[in-house]
Amino acid sequence: MIQNVMFFNVLINLLIILVSLIFLHSLYNKYYECNGSTKPTQMGLMILWGIIGVYFIIDTVSHINSFSGNSDLQIPLYFLSLIALTLVSLPIVFLIIYIISGNKYIGAAVSSVFLIFSFLYIFTIFQMDQINIIDTNYGLIVSSNNDLGTIIFLSGLFIVPISMILGLLALILLRRISPFQKYKICFSLLSISVVYSFLLLITISQTGEMIIASKIFIFLGVVLGYFANFPPKLIESKYTTNFSIIE
Repeated sequence: MIQNVMFFNVLINLLIILVSLIFLHSLYNKYYECNGSTKPTQMGLMILWGIIGVYFIIDTVSHINSFSGNSDLQIPLYFLSLIALTLVSLPIVFLIIYIISGNKYIGAAVSSVFLIFSFLYIFTIFQMDQINIIDTNYGLIVSSNNDLGTIIFLSGLFIVPISMILGLLALILLRRISPFQKYKICFSLLSISVVYSFLLLITISQTGEMIIASKIFIFLGVVLGYFANFPPKLIESKYTTNFSIIE
């Protein structure tokens, strides 16, 4: 039973990695077909889903390392996963600012500000005296009583990007644009918010069941993001549009 649960945990990770890589590959193939105004958006999406894939690659290696009984690499792997986690907010902010302003330099400048919060969060974790990594039947649970780090992450790296996504969603829903374009933008933003929200839940969860449930929703979010950007033929055939991915 225990081995089955561990296997299922790793299996979900591998599914997320697989879909993320397929998504990234599809975005890369479409990148050279985009015009100048859509290339920054395409690049932002590639970076975002690439980071998601890297995060779960590190998480999978950490689980496999735990199965082998080697605890020496757990702390370094944990810090690597934290770095990937904190970087997720940067392409999210870039995408939103670029969609609103149409200026990639403004998007890059605003998103780079979030590097400060990323650095502060990682720095506070490094300064902790002890990080407890608990190996459970459901996988690894990290226990740390770092209230300052939690405040920095929530206020700087989570609440602001998610609020920006929700604000842009409301704006897109109120705008008079083609239904197909609205479908692609809204479901893309929804998938990003779902994935990022449950990534946060993974980091703060203290039960293995919650971690696995969060990963299932992340997998569904990545799949939703793929079909938002590359709609099934059944949906695409119902619309005619001159727009490409999230313009």
